[in-house]
Amino acid sequence: MPSFSRPWLRRLAALLLLGSTSPALAAATPRLAEPPEGERWFSVNVGGERVGFAHQQIGKSADGYRIDSEGSVKMRVMGFSREAITREQYLVGRDMTLRSFSAQNSFDGSETLLKGEATSKGVRVEVETGGRKKERLLKAKGAIFPPQALNIYPLLQGAAAGRKFRLATLDIESLKVKQIKVEVIGEETLPPAVSALHLRNDLYPMVDNDIWVDLKGDTLKESVRDDLVVTLAEDEKTAKLYLADAALAKRDPVLAFSLIKVQPPLERPDKLQRLSVAFTGVPAPLPILQGKGQQGTRLADGRVLFAMPNPAFQPAPGEAPTAADLEPSARIPSDAPEIAAQKAQILGDRQDATRAAGLLAAWVASEVKGTVADSRSPLETLKSRNGNSQSQARLYAALARAAGIATRVVSGLIYLPGQGYLYHSWAESYLDGWVAVDPSLGEIPANLSHIKLVEGDGPDAMAQLAGMIGKLKAQVVEQK
Repeated sequence: MPSFSRPWLRRLAALLLLGSTSPALAAATPRLAEPPEGERWFSVNVGGERVGFAHQQIGKSADGYRIDSEGSVKMRVMGFSREAITREQYLVGRDMTLRSFSAQNSFDGSETLLKGEATSKGVRVEVETGGRKKERLLKAKGAIFPPQALNIYPLLQGAAAGRKFRLATLDIESLKVKQIKVEVIGEETLPPAVSALHLRNDLYPMVDNDIWVDLKGDTLKESVRDDLVVTLAEDEKTAKLYLADAALAKRDPVLAFSLIKVQPPLERPDKLQRLSVAFTGVPAPLPILQGKGQQGTRLADGRVLFAMPNPAFQPAPGEAPTAADLEPSARIPSDAPEIAAQKAQILGDRQDATRAAGLLAAWVASEVKGTVADSRSPLETLKSRNGNSQSQARLYAALARAAGIATRVVSGLIYLPGQGYLYHSWAESYLDGWVAVDPSLGEIPANLSHIKLVEGDGPDAMAQLAGMIGKLKAQVVEQK
């Protein structure tokens, strides 16, 4: 994560040796009139391996700016394991000075809720851990800045090479106001020919933190100890595909970030006959999918109530399958010889569609081991005999279509006992109406804890799903 959203790295920095420095290069850089607005996405990498992501958004507020940042990292370095989940919001003035903030952070499984505001005597903070609240005053004089300002402030002031700044910065992990030195090294060129301003700060003890920002103030790269820990900007599409795929695979470092805890917990989700769950955080533009298995209703307070099964189901126009639900596609190669051969081996001469769907789902559940690997094509999954829920759903869909059963891949949430709701993929087959089939569990119909959020497994559907990960909260309204 960039320095503005990765306080966990201060722990890691103490384990690392001093990195090398870079020579100063250019002289002057245009002065920014205001911070860069909009969304930014980042990958976090340790030793060349991706270990997490970060997301930041800056927008105007009534008398300044609002900065939202979130991210998740899990890594192992030098025998130490570190996990951090951060969700932070800052309100700042037009000069980026702190006004107020709130945060929900988890470090190595220990969760803390914070909120506070800047005063003439420092930062007044309310800390909640384990249900207990305490108030503290972090004494400081003068302007205080959020961590996000470290990479932007020099450009707002005129970032001439060699210029140095001292900023009082709020560190919400250690609950301190720290004096951070930021030095302008100079302009450089990053591949593939991007003009960037090289900054360096002493945010982490004993090691250099090198940052490259473009001339609009957007962070392009951060490096700790000569690229041992590297944060890189990435485009929104790539970032959302990574986030959705990692969540569906239930893979670290997104697993804990994507988990939705619910109260009260569900008792025997496989035996439920009726279930209603209310969610906050569902994006307003998202279509709420309806069907025999679920009814979704937007409530006046902004929540979405899902009732399973749908107590007032009436088939809607478009409920019947289309040609695309039967045809082979790039992701569902139902015409591949290997798929046809495996379908024939499982079904023999059986003709009943419901019986056939049950046999295919049961075969995938018993023969394809569930893993947290990246999503694979049906042919790869068939060969390796392992894959995540999306891989299993795609393989089942290919086998079902090869058997003449209209089938589509869907994704959403499933309840796992002892944990909560996690993101998951399954399928729907047209058997006297669309029926949820979970080939990961061998369930037909799938149990009522399944909540469908998107249909299809293409980039558009995954982007919709990614927009919800880490934002939903749930409350069980009824279970029977």
